[in-house]
Amino acid sequence: MNETSLEQGIIDIAAFTDERGLKVALTARKLVVPKELQFTAERLMKTSLRVATADNDINAIVSMGLIPEGYVVNHYLTDTDAFFLLTDAPNGLKMFNRSPVKTAFEGDFETGNVRYKARERYSFGFSDPRGIYGSPGAV
Repeated sequence: MNETSLEQGIIDIAAFTDERGLKVALTARKLVVPKELQFTAERLMKTSLRVATADNDINAIVSMGLIPEGYVVNHYLTDTDAFFLLTDAPNGLKMFNRSPVKTAFEGDFETGNVRYKARERYSFGFSDPRGIYGSPGAV
């Protein structure tokens, strides 16, 4: 991940089309990176000038506000050099709470111990694959 690949991802998202081949107005919302890229993401997202250059050029991604929600580190990503951009697609990634939290406990009269339990269920998926853009990482 570098400035060029992040900019290309933003350009690719702006070029997304629907099932009829018409352009859809989508923009990047949040950058998702593995723990190995958190320092690179911090440099790219939090500086007003370009990274790793002696020029005093502005950081276009920051100054134009192209990724308004910043970045987040996902510790469960396994590819150490791939990154993802969440978009503002209205029906992109989904999370359903199938069963809300239910708790229960019972006490043991003889020992005085108490056992607690909690249960809830989720479903994850997507309705629109344009809800996320993924870089392939290094090949």
